[in-house]
Amino acid sequence: MVTRPVRERTVTEILKAVDEALINTGYEEIGLLSLSSSDYSDILSLIGALSEQYADRHLSISLPSLRIESFSVELMDSLKDVRRSGFTLAPEAATGRMRNIINKPLDEQQLLETAQAIFSHGWHNLKLYFMIGHPSETIEDVQAIADLCKALLAEGRKYAGKRAQVTAAVSTFIPKPHTPFQWVPCDSFEQITQKQDFLKRHLRGQGLKLNWNPPEDSMLEAWSARGDRRMGQVIYRAWKLGAKFDAWKDHFRYDLWQDAFAESGLDPSFYTHRQRSIDEKLPWDHINTG
Repeated sequence: MVTRPVRERTVTEILKAVDEALINTGYEEIGLLSLSSSDYSDILSLIGALSEQYADRHLSISLPSLRIESFSVELMDSLKDVRRSGFTLAPEAATGRMRNIINKPLDEQQLLETAQAIFSHGWHNLKLYFMIGHPSETIEDVQAIADLCKALLAEGRKYAGKRAQVTAAVSTFIPKPHTPFQWVPCDSFEQITQKQDFLKRHLRGQGLKLNWNPPEDSMLEAWSARGDRRMGQVIYRAWKLGAKFDAWKDHFRYDLWQDAFAESGLDPSFYTHRQRSIDEKLPWDHINTG
């Protein structure tokens, strides 16, 4: 929202970066990372150049988070000379109602046809990015995630049999500053847990896999993203209590953050599970994003 317009690196720049990375690391896999890799205007030229340059290296090229509406079989075919890793798509939500709310309109039939194209061209693994916790989400919307994954797995089995696998990577939506959702509340810890437990029960069996983020991580993300100046003393107190390397799961101590809030006299739900009025002065209002 705040870094528009889109700016792109040239194919030459990317090829040079890839070459330097391979020389200095010895890695055999390159991920072309973007919010939508297929939106890069020279994506076909780039894939062609990478495939030609590293044809004898068995380099694996991945294109994370492709837009389903801009997906092309031509792009898949251009990857035919490299080792095939899984394909990743980002429907974000599994019902048309939810996708309209987040301004990502997508016809389900289009998604099914895209999955058919992926599996028919030799890929066995399809990864889908979803979010739970969007505004006005119901348990039926969460159920739709499981239903959609099963439908796509059924399509995969038509082409790849039991080798077909669908992975749902489900994260929790955190409304961010300077976006149209900055006034809405986050899901509570209990709501997140309920939805994740639901998906754990309904997304199981051969060919199905579920990845999710712990609710504690989502709460920390929400406090950090939506906090005001008072969060400074919470962060400082948490550090004084021993909170360090929080991104490492074996070091993350959620209880220390709760203690830091209590010692600072603040209620963490004030920053997370609270609807803000349109005329509320928000902590980031003084920042002019243009």
